Amino acid sequence: MKKRIVFPLFVSIFISSLAFAQGSFRLKNGNLLSVGKTKSDIVALVGAPLYKDVLNEAVDIGNGDKLVKTEEFTYKLKGSIGGMYIVFIRFENNSVTSISSKQVGRL
Repeated sequence: MKKRIVFPLFVSIFISSLAFAQGSFRLKNGNLLSVGKTKSDIVALVGAPLYKDVLNEAVDIGNGDKLVKTEEFTYKLKGSIGGMYIVFIRFENNSVTSISSKQVGRL
């Protein structure tokens, strides 16, 4: 009987870990922050960040240097798995390129 309970639990944990590996974060209310969303989508879902870092990088595409605006927002959010998380969201030209998170207390 224990095998019937334990196996689905491991499968669900594995699937949820894949979601985090893909660059997404699920909020306690069920909303998903994911790569490809715009900066305004993120701010509409979770509000203003605790900290915002603005970087500018020059990228050579063969026609000279083109400026790519890179920003990183830092949030403290409740996750769907439970507990509080520090979430780092990186934007390039106002589009999310990566999301990473660390559980508070396990930093």
